[in-house]
Amino acid sequence: MLRYLVEHPGRLVTQDEILEALWPETYVNPEIIKKYILEIRKGLGDRHDKPEFIQTFPKRGYQFVAAVSDEVAIGSPDLATAVTKEMVGRDAASAELHHSLQRALHGERRVIFVTGEAGIGKTTLVDAFHQQAARNHTLRVARGQRVEGFGGKEAYYLCLAQMSSLEKWRDCFSPKPEL
Repeated sequence: MLRYLVEHPGRLVTQDEILEALWPETYVNPEIIKKYILEIRKGLGDRHDKPEFIQTFPKRGYQFVAAVSDEVAIGSPDLATAVTKEMVGRDAASAELHHSLQRALHGERRVIFVTGEAGIGKTTLVDAFHQQAARNHTLRVARGQRVEGFGGKEAYYLCLAQMSSLEKWRDCFSPKPEL
């Protein structure tokens, strides 16, 4: 979120724009933006009443107000490209995802949760798998991401609710036995 604000300095960035840019085609509770802004301010030592970095426009959005200069380190590789080209230590997890995909392609229903501590490469793993799976144009892939919630609900509440809803329709899509 900070990167997006820095990439659009000096102008109001609406909450809807942030949601669409950072979580496209994914429902995310808009309240999460406030939480992330608070965390960013805390990390930067910024105060909402005297902003040096991020100014809040209530019910409208946010503006990055600090001076921004474009400096490029000489000889530094594009880290995003380097990360997606090679994942370290995720061979077993990647193999399990591909094994589950093969089973799904043979008619076995699959729901996969990739879990673990923050910063171990879950998103990178899922992004790489999604890119590979998307090459098969016969697939429909749904992807969700847990985001810190509000209101004390189960972390995977939306996923569980969707699966419960899908279970009601299971018989409509399953092959019927012939009598």
